[in-house]
Amino acid sequence: MGALRGSLTFSRFFVVGDVPEDLAGATLKRIRAQAFQPLDPDEDLIQRHGWAAVDDPFDTELGHEKIFYNEYVTLALRVDRWAIPPALLKAHLREAEQKVLEKKGIEKLGRKAKLDLKDMVTKKLRRQLVPVTKSVDLVWNLNTNVALFFSHAQKTHDLVQELFEKTFRLQLLVESPGTLADHQGLSAEASGTFADLEPTSLASDGAVAALEKELQS
Repeated sequence: MGALRGSLTFSRFFVVGDVPEDLAGATLKRIRAQAFQPLDPDEDLIQRHGWAAVDDPFDTELGHEKIFYNEYVTLALRVDRWAIPPALLKAHLREAEQKVLEKKGIEKLGRKAKLDLKDMVTKKLRRQLVPVTKSVDLVWNLNTNVALFFSHAQKTHDLVQELFEKTFRLQLLVESPGTLADHQGLSAEASGTFADLEPTSLASDGAVAALEKELQS
């Protein structure tokens, strides 16, 4: 999902902090250090994320020309996750357990033995499969300090915010009435008025009661 392909569905973030004048020189090494690294079937990790090229999520050899375009920084958040179909795992686990029982001449495996066997079967299946890959583009305008991230999913927001802060040592704050007001630079009087605002329901008590009754019927 992103700037160059797919639907134009994105969230706006404000970049908060002191942006270095030579951003490329100050951050390129850290960007490369946070580039996506493939999952290892023998690791205990189920999921891993990191940066990739915006035009190709499988390109993790990140150079200046792939990231910095005039006043824009473009990167893709790549997330890989192991997703073994439960039915497949169950079938292979049942087969492996039966072989162990026959080999040892016993009728039942203990809890620890079952867990060890499941771990072994899981890693074996991972070597035969490939992880599910997801890529979401991030486009940061250095002139406005606004970044577009092409996803609304909260879990993905959490990942990109954590990775962005680790890489650039700046914060990504999702756009909201509060963060937008701060970004616009309101006067002290306007900021005070804004801070005193309280949520207001536009529906009458009668309408809310009627809706609750309808939902319960």
